[in-house]
Amino acid sequence: MDEIKELYIEPTTYCNLNCTMCSRKSWKNELKGHMERELFDKIIREIPESVERIFFGGIGEPLFHPDILYMLNEAKRTGRKVEMITNGTLLDREISREIVKIGIDTLWISLDSVEQESYEKIRFGADYPDIKMNIRGFNRERNPAIWDPVNSEQPETAKVKLGIAFVLMKSNLLQYKELLSKARSLGIERIKASHLIPHDESQIEEICYKRIFDLRIYDPPSWANVKVDMPFLDTRDIDELDMLPLFSDYSMSYSIMGSPIAAKPKYCRFAQEGIAFVRWDAEVCPCAALLHDNTVFQQNRKRQIRHCSFGNVRDSKLIEIWENEPYFSFRRRVKNFEFSPCSHCATCDLFESNEEDCSGNTFPVCGACLWARDLIQCP
Repeated sequence: MDEIKELYIEPTTYCNLNCTMCSRKSWKNELKGHMERELFDKIIREIPESVERIFFGGIGEPLFHPDILYMLNEAKRTGRKVEMITNGTLLDREISREIVKIGIDTLWISLDSVEQESYEKIRFGADYPDIKMNIRGFNRERNPAIWDPVNSEQPETAKVKLGIAFVLMKSNLLQYKELLSKARSLGIERIKASHLIPHDESQIEEICYKRIFDLRIYDPPSWANVKVDMPFLDTRDIDELDMLPLFSDYSMSYSIMGSPIAAKPKYCRFAQEGIAFVRWDAEVCPCAALLHDNTVFQQNRKRQIRHCSFGNVRDSKLIEIWENEPYFSFRRRVKNFEFSPCSHCATCDLFESNEEDCSGNTFPVCGACLWARDLIQCP
């Protein structure tokens, strides 16, 4: 069934930080603002029955919105799963207490380092000791046993889960390892790591996926004539023997104990799993990648991304926009994913924007989308 299963709502595009990897640094023709309460009420009032999850996030800090607690409460009153992402700087004890009282399902905190100097270089304008204190305060509110597991005889599972969203960069890989080792002590129950999308040329050297497109484990061809089934290997031995060339052999397909080791080729989670975005200004967008105008750098080249909207919920109901012909046709096109392989190629002038590709597809084209290459993911 082609139904809306998840609805992402962008409460605001304002933020109190100036993070190094934020797409807002490259915005063009974009305004900033808060979603109006009346608009939000209309969205909730007309939300399709098929929606199972409401997520508050986008490009901006949700807790910066003056009505965010009202929004969370109204969303939760619909009986659906509700989640939100925050940079954690405004997560004081009062806010934590209210979030726990509302009972959202998961609070995600963007945390790209567990070391002060590294964190504050990435999240410019934030104070790491304050973030750490806020996380501890949130844990106290949602479940005292998490804060003091030693003195708690039978710790109960917290009603509100704590998740961490981490952006992987060369400069913070060791910090990611450190985060994993500290996850339990910080009360973290979920971690979602995603790669960096450079919005500035200086960030290109920070990406950790330069060789991904050349590896055999990625997007294997159906005509591979040698099937190799392997046992699990000690990663230290793999590093010592430099096994990467092995996986670049295009005549073979690989599996571990019968399970193929390959990413889902050309899979758009947003289209395949029924996800829609409503921006702060009521525009309905199909995915995170097409939410705002911005500049990205891929394959050492500059690419200008134009946002895509299929309607405005001020004028129509969300379900009407979802079912209109342009939006329906776009989802069908993305599910087939017959776009040019721009993420691998990036050689012609058409790569410079998402307006058209060399296969004859017109705006918006998705052949360079890193979400569809299992490199970027949203909570």
